Amino acid sequence: MSLREHIFWFLDNLKGQPFKKLFIQTKDILESKNIEWVEAENTKQLKKLIAHATQTTSFYSNKGFNHLQDFPVINKNCIREDYDAFLSSKFNKVECREVFTSGSTGSPFRIYHNKEKVQKINADNIWFSSQANYSIGYPLIFIRAWLFKLTPKIKFDYFKKNITTVSTFEVVENGVEKFIEKLNSKGKVLSFMMYGSTLEYICKYLDSVKKNPIKFKTRSIITISDALTPYAKEAAQKHFGITPLSRYSNTESGIIAQQLFESRDYFRINNSSFVIEIFDLEKDVLVPNGQVGRIVITDLYNFAMPLIRYDTGDLGAMTVDAHGISFLSQILGRKLDQLFNTKGKLLPSLFMSSKLNEFGEFKQYQIVQKSKIEYHINLNTDKEFEAIKLTEYYKSYFGEDAIVKVNLVNDIPLLSSGKRRQVVNEYYN
Repeated sequence: MSLREHIFWFLDNLKGQPFKKLFIQTKDILESKNIEWVEAENTKQLKKLIAHATQTTSFYSNKGFNHLQDFPVINKNCIREDYDAFLSSKFNKVECREVFTSGSTGSPFRIYHNKEKVQKINADNIWFSSQANYSIGYPLIFIRAWLFKLTPKIKFDYFKKNITTVSTFEVVENGVEKFIEKLNSKGKVLSFMMYGSTLEYICKYLDSVKKNPIKFKTRSIITISDALTPYAKEAAQKHFGITPLSRYSNTESGIIAQQLFESRDYFRINNSSFVIEIFDLEKDVLVPNGQVGRIVITDLYNFAMPLIRYDTGDLGAMTVDAHGISFLSQILGRKLDQLFNTKGKLLPSLFMSSKLNEFGEFKQYQIVQKSKIEYHINLNTDKEFEAIKLTEYYKSYFGEDAIVKVNLVNDIPLLSSGKRRQVVNEYYN
């Protein structure tokens, strides 16, 4: 246990251990094999949330909502159209934490968190991070697009936690070589949190040099926001000596699910904080386990702005293991980041994009669906590659009537969020 971790728990102890109690509840639910007890605990919290939402928000009140299945599916647009109706009258916005989404796939979205929700996010973070071999207080390099100015208060908070913030744009613009040199000078055992696309970008550079320049040891790598490709997972193991784990989370809610070492590519659902349902792609009807649909969550701890049956905008599929524990067997990302064949059938987009590595050495790549039958494959490379075989291979997936164009580009620009989209759907967006 680090000195910072000792101090953290000591200070909580002085306050009567409010956080420790919440963390123990979180840990007990996530580690319990007693599914009946877990369901009973979550049912109690869900009933508490429903009673609160129907009594203190105008959107949910006087509608006869008593059970989860009574509630409609909502999304960001629904909330934007009647924003104040989702705010609880029991909370003062000034006393809540205000959080914003990046707005990389639309305009920024604002949500309020009550104090217990903030603490629950922290409790979830500690447990899920521990499953990736990271503990609070150890050095963490947090790479993302910092779209807001880091205030002195935020900077001090990161300092207390031993977190170093790095901009994705800094890594790209100054080069991976300088970034690694800077980390080598620290002479520490480091942990990382970054976008999946950023890890892939770093690994592509490391693949291109003859000798691995990394001199520091790596304790943990957690990727967030976009997909961790099979290539990046394998390359990170080779260069960093660590298997990275992918975390599925969002700003408005927190950690929804995360890969664990023992769960391979499956994502352990955070059922200590959420009820997760998978709905049909087009209709508000639940789909069976194993079928891809819309990921819809109910946040059990946000009482300031209750999000009940909130459509995350992401697609995925759910499964249950032999112990009755729920996992997301697939997380496909947003619908506008998916590919469909010429008949309108959903394709495995992550597989489709990562498969490009088999046809040549590419610095960057991106597949764009331009119309129902037209697809562009943008490649940044200075090496020869098998263009004809590549085109034939993808045409076999897209359809015989597909028009597949391969374009050589100098760069595939980052989004304002610092992410680089490997798949773009301009037709179904």
